Amino acid sequence: MNALRAIVLLIRRQLTHDLFRTSVSVGAVASGVVITIAINAVMSGFQTKFVIRTIETSPQIQVFDDPVSDGRGLADDWSETGIITISSQPAPHDPPRIEKAGELVEALEAMPEIEAAAPSMVGSAIFSFGAGEARGDMVGILPERHQRVVDIEKDLISGSLSDLYASGGGVILGKGMADKLGATTGDFVTVRLSSGEPNSLRVVGILYTGVTFTDLRIAYMLLSVAQRIMQRGRDINRIAIRLYDFDEALEVADEIETLTGKRAVAWQEANTHIISLMNTNRMLTNIVSIGVLIVAGFGILNVLMMTVIDKLDSIALMKSIGYSARDITIAYLGLGLAVGLLGVAVGCSLGYYVVEILGTVPIPKLAVVDTETLLVNNLPRHYILAGGIAILVSMLAGVLPAIRAGRLDPVEILRGHS
Repeated sequence: MNALRAIVLLIRRQLTHDLFRTSVSVGAVASGVVITIAINAVMSGFQTKFVIRTIETSPQIQVFDDPVSDGRGLADDWSETGIITISSQPAPHDPPRIEKAGELVEALEAMPEIEAAAPSMVGSAIFSFGAGEARGDMVGILPERHQRVVDIEKDLISGSLSDLYASGGGVILGKGMADKLGATTGDFVTVRLSSGEPNSLRVVGILYTGVTFTDLRIAYMLLSVAQRIMQRGRDINRIAIRLYDFDEALEVADEIETLTGKRAVAWQEANTHIISLMNTNRMLTNIVSIGVLIVAGFGILNVLMMTVIDKLDSIALMKSIGYSARDITIAYLGLGLAVGLLGVAVGCSLGYYVVEILGTVPIPKLAVVDTETLLVNNLPRHYILAGGIAILVSMLAGVLPAIRAGRLDPVEILRGHS
């Protein structure tokens, strides 16, 4: 117990003896912790915003009217026969559609993982108003059913979902598309397919989701209106699905494909390019964060080595009065740990305010998510991650100086001074 008390006293003495040197070490650790927390908060903020808004503003799974692909391609055919024959096939007389859609929707809603399912008719169309023109996706829906899948009402900045019925031929435009056309609620826009007669629809609402691509392309209308414009009778070509747990989307989509033979696309697959980019950024963020803390560790290593050199006489004296090599080694390991703990405490405190300030920094609109300020996510796990790595690096940085201090021979030191 006396030895432990003496070691603690020694560590405290080393920390307070040269405050400038201690401040440099603590500052190096604190800087690494602040940078790590800030980087992770910004990356997490963007990812969380994108994922949440994507889940809230679009179906978590979509069942399409085309069958599941067998996964074969030209390369597979070439490898088996050595010859590929490509011929032009006549287009089918009837466009693809989901047969017995009502029964399929009921069957899907009976699955325990699925909260709601809704039929829809989706197609690409050209929207025009005055001199403005934009290409977008018209989505024919049954408002009450689709509202259970996607909360459209929450994102309406003008109009109401029920106005689609009152108008008899209304459309709700995404804000990006409405701004591009220059149309507002009450205006009549022209909707037409690439080949077909133009149809005039009254704008009964403006939708703002914050997801740039959605706001630029989405246009909701009644299912019957979309079927009439696309000349599809009472057909549907899409089923939108909402799950109780959106993390299970990939597994449920595979199950739906197996049961129905129709292609089912989870929200992760629909946004695979963005998710891949986020995963790459996350990996780079971790590399940079660890790199910054390692650099801070080298700073601690340098300071502790200099401390050992400066304290040769003290080390020799302590060994002469009974301190063992183990005691000296533990003392300098404890010194590295103490520097790390102080740096983490200062870094986490500063990191919180840095992240809060970053959340107020104005930035240009992103191509994916519409935001006026930098997106941040101030989560406890960022502090735990940064603090844990910083303490580990600080302890590792203290190993070499501690070992060297423990191996010093007091006789050689004293003889050298004599």
